[in-house]
Amino acid sequence: MTEDFSVLDIMRKLGPGGRSMSAAIQSKRHELTYELQKYLHVLGPTPKRCLETLADLGLSDPEIARYFKIPKDIVTNLRQVWHIEGQT
Repeated sequence: MTEDFSVLDIMRKLGPGGRSMSAAIQSKRHELTYELQKYLHVLGPTPKRCLETLADLGLSDPEIARYFKIPKDIVTNLRQVWHIEGQT
């Protein structure tokens, strides 16, 4: 097998900012509107778990929104749809 790629090439592709995953919606989530789905990639591979964790740590919706640089209404709507308790 020929080695056309070095380890560094692979790490650049798969590492942070490497664009190995597109910013497009990865999988359709029927419980969410299209507007909410556009922001899921920002929350990582497990967006619901991420939001639950931050809410459990006591972060409010404005704090979570500021951290991820997304609108506060998106955070509030996701918490309502997923029934995540916490400070709004």
